[in-house]
Amino acid sequence: MENEVSEEHLKEIARQLSCPDGEYGIKNGEMMNNSNIGMTRSAIDALKLKPNYVILEIGHGNAAHVAIILDSAENLTYYGADISKTIIAEAEKINAEFIKEKLASFTLTDGKTITFEDNKFDKLFTVNTIYFWQNPFQYLQEIKRILKPNGLLIIAFADKTFMETLPFTKFGFNLYDELKAFEILSNAGFEILKSELENEAIENSKGFMVNRDYYVISAICHK
Repeated sequence: MENEVSEEHLKEIARQLSCPDGEYGIKNGEMMNNSNIGMTRSAIDALKLKPNYVILEIGHGNAAHVAIILDSAENLTYYGADISKTIIAEAEKINAEFIKEKLASFTLTDGKTITFEDNKFDKLFTVNTIYFWQNPFQYLQEIKRILKPNGLLIIAFADKTFMETLPFTKFGFNLYDELKAFEILSNAGFEILKSELENEAIENSKGFMVNRDYYVISAICHK
């Protein structure tokens, strides 16, 4: 019985990580922002932001990091897309001033299509969402559609070897190493420009420090 309860708990953790909801989802959003901020900063750095760029982030969490992006260059416009109503409400609350100034906005999506017009974004990035893409080829075609010609895509994700140490990732996670990520990007028509392997120390759920390897892959969209 204990094992059964434990498995149900792990399934709930996995579900909340893929689509946070309710009070637990709000707390989960805070936790994810804290644990992923290093990866997020690396992804932002890889964007090489310049004035007047229009940027989309897929799976933004509570988006407490938007100020970092908007401070990176002048006249940037940030869009966020997420599948969680709970997390979008949190992001809108945290970034209310930026929304008022029309510097940021957030959109609910279904995780399969991305409801923006063609050729809208100069840059697009996503951190720790690739595990949940149900059809990576189809989703990358959507990303390609909304990126401008030669637009830049940044994907950051934790290496499969690390992710396999987490007990909940066997429920609904599709894990990646560098080679597998290269394969789906190439098959979707992206040219890989750069891949950086980073390592960081993070605190796990039991309060211990562990090392996490993660990749930041830069790919260009040719049309």
